Amino acid sequence: MSSATVTHQPIVAPLTHDKAAAEVQPIFDRLTQAFGHMPAFFATMARSPEALLHFMPLYGAVINKGSVEAKYKELAYLKTALINGCEYCFKAHSASGKKSGVTEEQITHLAFYQRSAAFDEKEKATLLYAERVTRGASAIREGAIHELKKHYSDDQIVELTLTICIANFTNRFNDALMITPDIG
Repeated sequence: MSSATVTHQPIVAPLTHDKAAAEVQPIFDRLTQAFGHMPAFFATMARSPEALLHFMPLYGAVINKGSVEAKYKELAYLKTALINGCEYCFKAHSASGKKSGVTEEQITHLAFYQRSAAFDEKEKATLLYAERVTRGASAIREGAIHELKKHYSDDQIVELTLTICIANFTNRFNDALMITPDIG
């Protein structure tokens, strides 16, 4: 019996540049230049041009700005994608994570990070927080983030929380619409 991966068609086809609204065509141009093609995630979101126009600056502000190092944001994003089972985001952020200092060993050991020597205490605190926010944010209590506060300021905790929230958003969008991974 073959262990070949079963591929599914997306529920909604991504738009092509010529079918996209004029106001999002510059986004198509920028992303095509950056990735060599228009990623399906953004091309699908382009079906709601206003949403894509507002999502891009929000995503950039959360992921590319602030004082939390990119490595920790990528670890949080990867852990969130792993928990949610989002293949698209896991592949995309494995690639961007490696560019930010996440190691292949860390990616391999994400599921069992608590017992892995691949992670230091700050990385483990980051991953635990991503897990808690993703699995049940309403159950988080002050004592549960005591370890996190050893490594992050209040402003950085907000920034890390926004990263995890963006990851949950993109995970759910990609998975609900069965978007085929095409980056990473």
